Amino acid sequence: MAPPQPDVADRLDVTVQPDGKVIAVSDLHLPPERSILSGRCCEVLARKLDAETGPLTVVLVGDVVEMLANPGATARDILDAHDDLCRALAAVTERGGQVIYTVGNHDGDLAWDLKTATAVRELTGAEVCLTADLHLPGGELIRVEHGHQLDPYNCFHDARNPLDTPLGHHIVREVIPKIEWLGRDWLNGAHEMADPADFPSFLASRLVYRKLAHHLWWLVLLPVATFALILPEIGRVGDRFKTTGRWLHDGEILGYGAILDIAIIALILAIVSRRAWTTISALALSGRGYDQNSAARERADELIGHGYTGYLSGHTHHPELHAHGDGFYANTGSCTSVVEAIDTIYGMPPVYLRTQQFSWLEISCGASGASCHAQLKSARVELPGATRLERFLSHARNPHSTAPAMVAAWPDGPDWPADPKQLRDVKSLKKLSTTECRTRKAR
Repeated sequence: MAPPQPDVADRLDVTVQPDGKVIAVSDLHLPPERSILSGRCCEVLARKLDAETGPLTVVLVGDVVEMLANPGATARDILDAHDDLCRALAAVTERGGQVIYTVGNHDGDLAWDLKTATAVRELTGAEVCLTADLHLPGGELIRVEHGHQLDPYNCFHDARNPLDTPLGHHIVREVIPKIEWLGRDWLNGAHEMADPADFPSFLASRLVYRKLAHHLWWLVLLPVATFALILPEIGRVGDRFKTTGRWLHDGEILGYGAILDIAIIALILAIVSRRAWTTISALALSGRGYDQNSAARERADELIGHGYTGYLSGHTHHPELHAHGDGFYANTGSCTSVVEAIDTIYGMPPVYLRTQQFSWLEISCGASGASCHAQLKSARVELPGATRLERFLSHARNPHSTAPAMVAAWPDGPDWPADPKQLRDVKSLKKLSTTECRTRKAR
């Protein structure tokens, strides 16, 4: 006899109340034991939800509980460890709002495990589904999916089959733990990469900054010791023994020649490191950065062509809000730690910093017949672990705010990112965003 199946709809139609608001968040990846990161995430979201007094619809766009990397944990254990967020979600339903939970790939057990789905429903008050359609008071229709359905490495052929394990499952459970164990002193954060396909570049960067640079201290120490200790002594010897002047002069020339040789070696090592990073990073097998959202953008164009106003997803951890014709595409990003490349000064390899991301989408609805407005909120908080050299090279080059702030809006603009190539350049990003905003208002 087949086990009972959870009451998880393939597609759930959700009616948003007039003058209400939709808050969509995804990819919290809450662990079985509360950590500093997961605790901070829950505190920020709980305060945000408790501050909303009007009709509210909360959409959890998948990967909220981390079941994939913790196969022995249960959803109830994870949610019990983060009860402040559960209380805030339950309070939303008590005030007459609604909580919708679309299943992702890291919490895919919800689609076929009755106990998991029941625990989520009881502790958060959420309705669980694979896909949701939001019907707004102004007649807009927004499709919500986690987004792993568009990822060939993480999509399920049958989401309700517990034996269906995509390639991404094996990477998370078998490959990444071994990589981090082997490189536990310098590859920490590999499982948190915002761009998994960027791993070769990540590996090369960490080799340069945390292995090679760590062992080149002698290149600095030797010249310093020469100038601070040896040269003064040579001068004193020359003063005491006048007949040794020529020999000491020749010794000084040899010393300066040795220092020049060391400088040349350091330059060669820097060039080789740069070439090694360039060569290894070229091994990436798929699109990087915001290119990971390209399939979702195409999905948005398809849905908008069929009458939808927008398409909302998560999964890639890259927050985005872009106008597409008469509609939009939005990605909620994540509320967990991410490791992402930050361009450095002097043309050196990028630094992969570990930060905690906070991002979500807010959709404000008017009365019946009024159009909706969407805003993307985002922030990054730098986490410890970077070396002094990495912090120096990336100083003041992170474009993200440390507190959640509006970075994009629809339909008035600006988009985020305004230009993916300019994302790491703060001044260019602000200039492009302001120009785009003025252009839309002029329309």
